[in-house]
Amino acid sequence: MLKWGLVLAIIMLITGTINTISAKFADLQSTWGADGCKSFARDFYHPFFQSIQMFVGESGCLAVYYLTVCVARRNGKTPDTALEGFKPYILILPACCDLFGTSLLYLGLSLTYASVAQMMRGAVIIFTGLFSRVLIKQKFERHNLLGMFIIIIGLIYVGLSQTLPFSGDPPGSATNKEAPNPELGALLILGAQVVSAFQMVVEQKFISQYEVPPLQVVGWEGVWGFLAAVSLNIILFFIPQFPGTVNSVLHEFDASTTVNRSDPHCTRTIIKSVVNHLENPIDGAVMISHDLGLGLAAMGLIFSIAVFNWAGVSITTHVNATFRMILGTLRTITIWGFGLIMGWESTNLKRIGFELAGFFLLLCGTFIYKDIIIAPALLKVEQWWLTRGRDDQEVLIDPNENSSLVRSGIQSRPRTSDSD
Repeated sequence: MLKWGLVLAIIMLITGTINTISAKFADLQSTWGADGCKSFARDFYHPFFQSIQMFVGESGCLAVYYLTVCVARRNGKTPDTALEGFKPYILILPACCDLFGTSLLYLGLSLTYASVAQMMRGAVIIFTGLFSRVLIKQKFERHNLLGMFIIIIGLIYVGLSQTLPFSGDPPGSATNKEAPNPELGALLILGAQVVSAFQMVVEQKFISQYEVPPLQVVGWEGVWGFLAAVSLNIILFFIPQFPGTVNSVLHEFDASTTVNRSDPHCTRTIIKSVVNHLENPIDGAVMISHDLGLGLAAMGLIFSIAVFNWAGVSITTHVNATFRMILGTLRTITIWGFGLIMGWESTNLKRIGFELAGFFLLLCGTFIYKDIIIAPALLKVEQWWLTRGRDDQEVLIDPNENSSLVRSGIQSRPRTSDSD
């Protein structure tokens, strides 16, 4: 069982990393699109179209769920099903939240570094706590408040790493195409965490009562999210793109020396007609269809989402909350390391120092909030301090009398569930 849990953990780490890297890799690709001008390569900028790909991956979890139900029944076992009264349509609201949050996330990812995007996702703890307090009247313990405070400080450090001017940034380094607007990207990712937190609390308030199997929840949210994402892409197609974005593409077209001006597809009018949409899913599909890199990125996004969710559901019975937290930390490190190797990240040591400080604070704040490692370790230190020098058997701390840590709300409690 332990070996299988380790295998699932490795699968989660790999697929979670692939998910972020695939989306960022696609953002950095350039090729021709629906305009048909094969001599003019444009950046792949289709965050809302990428949301469709994500929901295709989530939808695959529904097929896996019903397959497990069929296998269980064939073997004479009772399948894991929701309680009576559950209707799939109650997942429409969470699916719409997922669509909104994912779209903001991919928008932000296209504007900032992948490592920063991953770190900023730690803000979901703060917003989840606030929504839980307001919507389901969940009370904070002191360790929750302390953890949230430290997380906020960590987010400030990560944000400062993107906004402060640092001397030593070499010209042409990862400050342009890799992160064209890191400040806005960070804000969009924060907005995505607000939506994700609201989604989690909605699921807890309205869906947990039916005890729906997690894989079924993910699958149905994928189905509803896919339908909503397709509808959103159609709507955005009829909304004009921001003039600055259109003018930027046209400026690149005018300045390009490789464009075949004799090609009837290579005109400003045709180029503008394709890019002048808030989202053009047809253009995105054409780009993916003939570019191997974009095709692999799309398949990587779909496949990694499906496998990551399956592994995430399967691993809950094999590892504890501490291991899952360490797994999330390793994911951030691998994404950051891969980005540095590929040249997708800033190599300015001062900027990296701020990011490392923010990452450390985010990590500590999350562990404290979830009452993992740090608070139990402090409790053991206090126990050792109170019992030091005694020759008799170890005296345990009475949580109701002796421990000042317990009185302050920093204590270790049995946990019934955990989340990433």
